[in-house]
Amino acid sequence: MKIILVRHAKAEHSFGKTDRERILTAEGVRMFERRAQTLTEKLSGEGNIVIWSSPARRARETADIIVENLQFNFERNIEESIYYGDFEDLYSKFKLLDQKTTLIIVGHQPSLSYWSRYLSGNLVSYNTGDMACFDVVSLEPLNANLIWTLS
Repeated sequence: MKIILVRHAKAEHSFGKTDRERILTAEGVRMFERRAQTLTEKLSGEGNIVIWSSPARRARETADIIVENLQFNFERNIEESIYYGDFEDLYSKFKLLDQKTTLIIVGHQPSLSYWSRYLSGNLVSYNTGDMACFDVVSLEPLNANLIWTLS
């Protein structure tokens, strides 16, 4: 199993909106469209692809950009626990997936950095639109290797 952690693209400030309602900026969309093309190239030849996104609008919009670039089958879900940074809930769900799955999780800081450490022991810093891919070596106990980053 591979897990790709993705921080949402650059979003507007929250003037007059709740945190969950913030949308991507035009600049964030342009930048992430290029990044999503690179991700699609890296995913070429991968088997089952599952995309989980935070329910926050900026994360869903980022996942939409990934979906627009994918030219193969995938499954997509909104996971509330991503917004709240609940790694234990995510772990209980992703360990049930087929081990040939590539799981893409679109979320937020600082949770992504914490999750990187849980997975691999590596602290990865995520700017908007950044991503990191981990190859899961073992689910019990959880152990993964950081194999690439895009920033």
